[in-house]
Amino acid sequence: MAECVITFLREKLTSFLNEENELLGGVDEKVEDMRAELERMAAFLVAAEAQEVTDPRLKVLVKQVRDVAYDTEDVLHEVIPLRTGRYRAKIRLCGFVHGVYLHISNFKARHQLASEMQSIKSRVTSLEGYQRYCFPLSISEQGPNTNYNSRTLGDCRGTVHWSKDPNPVGIEVPKQQLIKWLVGEDSGVKTLSVVGPAGIGKSTLVREVYDDATVKKHFYNHAWLTVSQPFDLDELMKDMLQTLCSGMRAQVPQGIEATKTNGLKRKISEVLQQQRYVLVFDNVRNIDAWEGIKSVLPNKSNSRVMLTTCFRHIASTSSMETEGNVYTMKPLYQEDSWTLFCKKAFRGSYCPRYLEEVSQRILKRCCGLPLAIVAIAGLLATKNQSRIEEWEMLHRCLGVELEGNDNLDCLRKIFSHSYYDLPYHLKLCLLYLSIFPEDYTIERMRLLRLWIAEGFVQGRAEMTLEEVAERYLNELVDKNLLHVREKTEDGRLQTCQVHNLWGELISFKSREQEMVTVARGRDTLWPKKVRHLAVHNSLESLPESKYFNRLRSVLIFGRIGSLHQPLRSLLSSGKLIKVLDFRGAPWESIPEEVFELHHLKYLSMRETKLKKLPKSIGKLQNLETLDLKGTDVTQLPLEITRLHKLRHLLVYRYKILVGYISYDSVRGFKAPPTVGGLHCLQKLSYIEADHIGGDTSDIMVRKVGCLTQLRKLNIVRVRRGHGTALCSSLENLTNLRSLNITSIEPDEILDLHHPLSSAPRYLQRLYLTGPLEHVPIWVASLNSLVRVVLRWSQLDADPLHSLQALPCLEELHLLRAYKGDRLCFKAGGFERLKILWLITLEGLRWVVMEQGAVPCLQKMYYQNCKLVDKLPSGIQHLTNLGLLHLTDMPDQLITSLENRKEGGGYAGISHIRDVWTENYRRGWRTGHWIK
Repeated sequence: MAECVITFLREKLTSFLNEENELLGGVDEKVEDMRAELERMAAFLVAAEAQEVTDPRLKVLVKQVRDVAYDTEDVLHEVIPLRTGRYRAKIRLCGFVHGVYLHISNFKARHQLASEMQSIKSRVTSLEGYQRYCFPLSISEQGPNTNYNSRTLGDCRGTVHWSKDPNPVGIEVPKQQLIKWLVGEDSGVKTLSVVGPAGIGKSTLVREVYDDATVKKHFYNHAWLTVSQPFDLDELMKDMLQTLCSGMRAQVPQGIEATKTNGLKRKISEVLQQQRYVLVFDNVRNIDAWEGIKSVLPNKSNSRVMLTTCFRHIASTSSMETEGNVYTMKPLYQEDSWTLFCKKAFRGSYCPRYLEEVSQRILKRCCGLPLAIVAIAGLLATKNQSRIEEWEMLHRCLGVELEGNDNLDCLRKIFSHSYYDLPYHLKLCLLYLSIFPEDYTIERMRLLRLWIAEGFVQGRAEMTLEEVAERYLNELVDKNLLHVREKTEDGRLQTCQVHNLWGELISFKSREQEMVTVARGRDTLWPKKVRHLAVHNSLESLPESKYFNRLRSVLIFGRIGSLHQPLRSLLSSGKLIKVLDFRGAPWESIPEEVFELHHLKYLSMRETKLKKLPKSIGKLQNLETLDLKGTDVTQLPLEITRLHKLRHLLVYRYKILVGYISYDSVRGFKAPPTVGGLHCLQKLSYIEADHIGGDTSDIMVRKVGCLTQLRKLNIVRVRRGHGTALCSSLENLTNLRSLNITSIEPDEILDLHHPLSSAPRYLQRLYLTGPLEHVPIWVASLNSLVRVVLRWSQLDADPLHSLQALPCLEELHLLRAYKGDRLCFKAGGFERLKILWLITLEGLRWVVMEQGAVPCLQKMYYQNCKLVDKLPSGIQHLTNLGLLHLTDMPDQLITSLENRKEGGGYAGISHIRDVWTENYRRGWRTGHWIK
């Protein structure tokens, strides 16, 4: 985990040697020594963190080395950027007297830096160990991620997960599905992959299928193979030969131990070519293992390969290459979870009534994971059922039990295997999740920005930090260490969550590393150095300020009350703070101490009562994210343009009207005319276009064209006279992925008809709100568009003609966008459209779906189209349509659907799985399923 820190340090030191020698002469030799020392620390920590350290002496050494690495980073953060940066800035502006003064200050900075380095060097040389960082030998000679004892994990899984249960719970339906896939008559080798998080029962399910009499009878050759970590193809092939020969009651070929790779492949092929086979490869953890397995298998007709894996990309790749199937394991349903829990906790008997409530609460924390239910219920089986307080204590202190109770050792080992299998940067990102409360829903962009601000994300060529961070997030999701809670309509991850028990284990590992401290009131256990602080309840009392002099971040969850002295004291002590997230705090102002935090990169006052942003904001020149969403701030001071590193600027508030859609549903902010100088901005939401120089001024929209790094632009209060300048600016915004333009009034035309010499080629999402004379001609050239939303467009011409050829369009919203009475989806048009919304199209009477149009449509939403009394003509051609959702539609249409239901057969819509109708009347929502 500290490898990320050391990478940062090496880069900083190199930069320092190249740039600061003139300023701090004489220090460079010490910096060189420190860099060499960091290289040795890096080698030691990389190896140490690739395995679970059990030797207490080694644990102490690892902690000491990690502390030195972090303290070295603190020195560089505290001394170099501030002292040298201030010196350079001021020396250009000061006269001779001030120059002499600053040279003296520079001497003090140099002396302080040298002193700090000497202190660190003394600490390093005092560390005990074999040649300092080569103790023990097993650490120094092993590569990363190769040293974790997979056999220990296998033994653990064998005792809990694979124990043969005559009546396994909750697997009958998936078992029958897998058997159906296995014994089908498809030709060639097919791969069936079973994927899901650790502990969900993949191996149990596949073992039940593998042992089923139907499967045994269908295949002549059978073999179950557990894939070792690290993967060794030759050893796997030897195991395969021995298992196959044993099953055939044949003699294992002589000299197998000395046989080379190609020889082993030939022998396996000879065995498997005889008859059809089924092979199970359990616990495949990397794509190289699958490639090795694939290279061994002969293409025997009707043979099957089954994989179990925690990794989604392995499951999809292996099955796609053989035109096979993927089965994604789901948590147990509540009823099955309760059955399994009672079976293990009460030895197959019923739960006593007085224990039901606490048992249900304990079961909820297992989140439907069979391994967790079995392990925790097994622990409860050893407790006295007449002492309810013991059961209550287990629920309250489950995290403590997970840390040290031998009965839960399997859960720890399963998690450890997943954790130590991660690369260094993902370990850091995973442990940081312990900063969020239990069962907390984590927003994707919030998490990515936090990771970046904390310095966890390593830059890559041709990629933004946000793109790299999103890749990190997707990797954790792919490895089933994060659960996707919500997705957008077009399939992008929107929110995620940590599994309850894994969250406890992540928190334990984070505390062990002294990474995150959670303040829970008076019961908080404070480490000697608090680096990342999460306030979950209150800050009733704080330890001495020295505990916070290395503080990097403060995040507040929940409403902790008014701003009080302990927090002010904390901010005054934490000069190295990078992240402040005060979301939801009931404060009307930003604490003054915040503006002295020169390292601050992330500041969120989202959903607070903040009314005004002070001019002091200009002092935070390292700020990268400023989140004022949901506040009462409507104007930014001129000083905001000093924040040249700012990447994300969010200043807006939504108006939520249940059941209705308001034209002015979002309020933006007034920016200074120099906003065009924020060249690093990637997200700008929602800037007002009309507030400078009168109604016809186009200064603001012209300045937006200077922000060439923008990925997302939301601009409101646009006037017709802004059209030429706005289109000109769009030509410069070649990196745009999302564009949202709203006119100042519902009757103010958006003049976007001007041709663009180069439209934003990567634009994926386009939102236009306001009257249009026609769909802008340049929209048809946006081949990357995935979503188009037209609101209040009031078009006379059918907009479908301009949009139907967009090759990637998956989602289309038309809200008061068309005044005509007929929409026609032409054959061959909208080839990838999956979601269609038709909302308040007041003149619309007919919708026509020609055969061959919108072949991929999955969801269709009608809302408040008062003249539409029939379903779309040709709806029977939409064979992939799974949902028809009708809101506030004419009674005649609903009645016709009800009549189809009563008549049976659902004429014309029998292929649609779900038909739902609802109405908003007097603020109440009522709805029901028709089908």
